[in-house]
Amino acid sequence: MATEEENGTFIESFCLKTRNPDRMVRQRALKDFEANYLATVSSSECARIFDETYLDILRCYSDRFESVRILAVTTIDTLLEKLPANEYYLGYIVPVLAKRIGRAEIVEESEELRLQLLEQLARLVEKYSDCDGQRGDPLLKVFDDIVDIMIKTLRDPFPAAQKKSCEIVLAMAGATPSLHYRAEALVAPTKTVLGHRHAANRIVAVEALGELSLHILTNGDRVSEIIMAISPLLMDDVPFVRRACGRAGCLMLLKLRDRYSFFHRILPLVLNCLTDDTAEVRNDIEQRWQEAGELYYKENETELAKVALIEKLPVGYPVDRYTRPTLACRAIVQRSLRVVNLVLHEMEEWKEDIRLHATKLLKQIVLHSERAFSTQFLEVNPVLAKTCMDSEKTIVTEALNVCELMGILLDYETWSKHVLAEFRKFPSIGQLRCMRTLYTHSVQCEEKRNDIKKFAALLLDPDVCHNLKETYQQELLEFCSVLASDGQKRELSAALEEISVSEQETVENQSLERTLYTVILKVVAFCYEEKELIREKGLEVLRLLDNDIDKLHAHHLASVLGSIEHLESVNSDASTNILLLCGIVSVCGFQESYFDTLRVTLAKALTNASPEGKVKLFSAISVAMLTWEEKNKQSKEVQVALLKPFVDELIAPSLVWSAGRSAESIRAMATACFASMAQGVTAEVYMPLLSGYLNVLAGLIDDNNIATRAYTLKALVRLDQGLDLELLKLIAFPILSRLDDPSSEVRELAAICLGRLKLSKACTGSGDGTEPVDSASQRWEDILKQILPVMFLHLENPEIKLRKAISASLQRLYLDNRELMTSLAKLSNVTEDNFVGSMQ
Repeated sequence: MATEEENGTFIESFCLKTRNPDRMVRQRALKDFEANYLATVSSSECARIFDETYLDILRCYSDRFESVRILAVTTIDTLLEKLPANEYYLGYIVPVLAKRIGRAEIVEESEELRLQLLEQLARLVEKYSDCDGQRGDPLLKVFDDIVDIMIKTLRDPFPAAQKKSCEIVLAMAGATPSLHYRAEALVAPTKTVLGHRHAANRIVAVEALGELSLHILTNGDRVSEIIMAISPLLMDDVPFVRRACGRAGCLMLLKLRDRYSFFHRILPLVLNCLTDDTAEVRNDIEQRWQEAGELYYKENETELAKVALIEKLPVGYPVDRYTRPTLACRAIVQRSLRVVNLVLHEMEEWKEDIRLHATKLLKQIVLHSERAFSTQFLEVNPVLAKTCMDSEKTIVTEALNVCELMGILLDYETWSKHVLAEFRKFPSIGQLRCMRTLYTHSVQCEEKRNDIKKFAALLLDPDVCHNLKETYQQELLEFCSVLASDGQKRELSAALEEISVSEQETVENQSLERTLYTVILKVVAFCYEEKELIREKGLEVLRLLDNDIDKLHAHHLASVLGSIEHLESVNSDASTNILLLCGIVSVCGFQESYFDTLRVTLAKALTNASPEGKVKLFSAISVAMLTWEEKNKQSKEVQVALLKPFVDELIAPSLVWSAGRSAESIRAMATACFASMAQGVTAEVYMPLLSGYLNVLAGLIDDNNIATRAYTLKALVRLDQGLDLELLKLIAFPILSRLDDPSSEVRELAAICLGRLKLSKACTGSGDGTEPVDSASQRWEDILKQILPVMFLHLENPEIKLRKAISASLQRLYLDNRELMTSLAKLSNVTEDNFVGSMQ
């Protein structure tokens, strides 16, 4: 072991070497002093060694060479490990650190060395900590220097230095009771770290700000500033950053001075984490939130204990989806409903993530507030309705969850009258969604049962049910489904209780059914051409009213038709009234119960509509005629009596030729109605009707419009009965001329129609010798002699479909005119075998 004289000689030599101009000499001296000498001395000797060497070692902190500075810092670190916790040493080291890293300009250029100096400062703070208040706060004398260093290094461009600075701030919170003197000065520089790209830096900055808030004694605005700075990080992509925000909020709830005044600002930090996507975050914050609730319960036990004795779980509480918060946690939120104003403001922000988190926060506030939230409903409803029609589906889903909770937790009377009044003023899809969800999930009560008709009447307003947007129609049907189900429950309840339903109540039930039927039918009618899913949904909801939809039409459709307004105006095909009427005709078809009302309504519309509107109406009529046979099972005479005035009044006037493109389009669609009747009406009903219009249809066979010609021939395809000779002459040659039509469809239809031509038996004679057989029959054969050669000629047409159609028609004609066709085939150089083969 070295003697005291040898130690003194070594120390003196070491000090001289640290002053040597040669870098290598200084470097070797520091390295040898730390590695060889300090390792051998005892802790008691270190105090003397420090006194003799600190000036020379600390001078090396500002050496021009980085390697020397690094060795000087590590040497002091080694000394500090063996030195006693005497505040005497702080007065020498900390000021040097302040000169190196605490000045406004960057003195220490090495990032790694700045970090090393901060680590040394962190060790000093830990070594001289007065966490239990028994040591007289040794850091107080250098407190200002430390804070000045932090103010500078918290803005250090080196990320690791920023992080270490935040950690030192956290350490100081527990190491010195004097932090409150300059805690406010550290807030601004610490906030700058919140935006760092490294998640670890953001986390420690949030933790540091949370601790600083506890040491700000008088400036409430600064505490609010801290909370506002942390809040945006609730939407951070890293779950642990969000957890740090929640932890900071829970820390404030537990330890912040005058925390009751800040509850409404702190709560978003906590409640947002309760709905976090990461289970680890939710579970951690939920446990801390309950601890805050327990503290609040202890502080307000007298009041809350009384409430605990009488409170019950609300009826219909969604226990499968939500865990009811503790009484104390609910009490904290209920006394802090001022937070709702902040939430509503953020729900109208332009950024989607802010709106989403604000809506989730509102859900937590409703969940905790329960009935106490009634006081906020009038303010919340307009914003919530706007959120319910957000472009982002996840936001809409969360908004509807809020509405669901309010429906369950709030009294029906709290919201029903206001919602009814607001929807009358602003019938938007958001209000509709909000109202539907509230109504659906509200607890059954007498007032709700009595208001079913009021809600149904709201939906009947033309401003509501005449909306053509698909999402709006979907919402209408959803609400109608709910109202229809509630209406059925009301009737069933009365039946089970064996209450005799009075005549007035029966009328009310029928009125509700008619109202809902009208709304649903209008929605279905508006989407009859497209939106098949909505149409199917509408029919499904109609079946809730009555499984027999045709029965519903019979009872209520006449009333709906009578409510269609402005049909005396010049309505175009885009007019709401025309679209509605066309949809009703297409969906409901024709039934005897409302046929006359429908005919009168259509007549009014066709009389006044624009050409485009008339085309659309005729199109709807043609669609409805396809289902005539399904919906009408009356006798032939009754059906003819229904159809004859309908055709005479509505369709026939438009078959007459008139010039112009609009007239041409109308004429085509009017002819399409006959083509539809040919398919949808039975032959025994159709033929008596058709014979009365053959003279008009004959002229339309040669119409300029291809569609008109095609529809006319389709109307004649059903000629299953024989005709008088004059009628046959009227249509035979025009049909024959269509074999050379430019349209392949028309040519094929013409070929088919030729096979349907047949002379009535009444015109062929009885065959008993009393009537001349060769009168009408002979003349018909003369006509056939002109028709058949042309048909034989087209048997060699290259069109396969046309050849098949002609062959089929020849086969039909062959059955009634065997001899004539055989002789004509020979004249046309067609052998009988080939002729019969062509027909097969």
